Amino acid sequence: MKKIAIAATTLALVASTITLAPAANANTRAENARYGLACATSGQVAAKRGADGSDLICKVAPQGSYKGKRVWQYAKWPTLKGLDVLVPAGAGGGYDTTARRMMESMKAEGVLLSDATYRNLPGAGGTTGLSSFLNNDTGKAGKMLVMGFALVGGVQSTKVSFKNSDTVAAARLMGEYEVVVVPANSPYKTLADLVKDIKAKKTALPIAGGNLGGIDHYTAVQMYESIGLSIKDLNYLVYSGGAQVTTSLLNGTAKAGISGWGEFQAQVEAGTLRLLGISSAKRVAAIPTKTFTEQGVKMVSVNWRGFMLPKGTSDADRNLVIRALDVARNGDAWKANLKKYVWSNNWLAGKDYQNWLEGEEAKIKKLYTDLGL
Repeated sequence: MKKIAIAATTLALVASTITLAPAANANTRAENARYGLACATSGQVAAKRGADGSDLICKVAPQGSYKGKRVWQYAKWPTLKGLDVLVPAGAGGGYDTTARRMMESMKAEGVLLSDATYRNLPGAGGTTGLSSFLNNDTGKAGKMLVMGFALVGGVQSTKVSFKNSDTVAAARLMGEYEVVVVPANSPYKTLADLVKDIKAKKTALPIAGGNLGGIDHYTAVQMYESIGLSIKDLNYLVYSGGAQVTTSLLNGTAKAGISGWGEFQAQVEAGTLRLLGISSAKRVAAIPTKTFTEQGVKMVSVNWRGFMLPKGTSDADRNLVIRALDVARNGDAWKANLKKYVWSNNWLAGKDYQNWLEGEEAKIKKLYTDLGL
């Protein structure tokens, strides 16, 4: 009897271990549900917890990255027969890469049923493409525009009569943070060293970056304002890309450079440039430096990108696209792209994105006014 009791106790302990482990694996309650999170009870509904405000349901996923797993899924599963994406820039750039990787991710998750098509229309700071989208795609289903910070600036720099928020916001997806670099032999070892000299020398200390009014310039302005200086104190040298900025640093024309991590990564890893800080709110694991805020420059700056739909798109059609994008962004393919390109998750959808975009347009308009552009 004693042996039987011991055996029974042992079996009970094993059984408790088996049943308790998955529960500790964080099944998400309905009130906190999001697409793709684990759930406990098949058939349970999480009311209005979808990215578009629709219901989620707990069930075993039949396809995609969560196939065979019991997770929160959309009660109204989103499928799109096809998408035609307007890219307001040339092939191979940031907009093009974002669009193609997201469309591939949507297809991998089973929400896009056929390969997307792409129209690359560069020119006039992206406004050539935006104009075409507004004039030719209004009210049409299956059309999408990829855009971001640069196109908001493009609207201001070209002084066109239309703007990005004239379209219908689907979702903001990702962001790339800005970094500050100096030559490896620079006396500036930290961002604090650089800031101290900026305050002392002001316009006598040249900072290099991309086009006027672009994300690099905007970040530099934010940085100066954060340390108590004005735009008039900034000596900003304009270059067409990271390669030219790097050249200006190495030949002594500029003392510091500002741009996206991808523009400087190779030179930092080769030991040619020194990385001083990143404009993110928290440290980024793949980028070995402290944030600006950690070093006393209290600001965040991000080069974001997202997707817009044609003017006249119904709420139902917008919500369908939002659900499809939400499914794709939570899948393995998109997560791999975030890691590969060192992109941050910067999700904001629907009307929240639309309202945020209008605020972003107002900020960029003020920047251009202050700069006299």
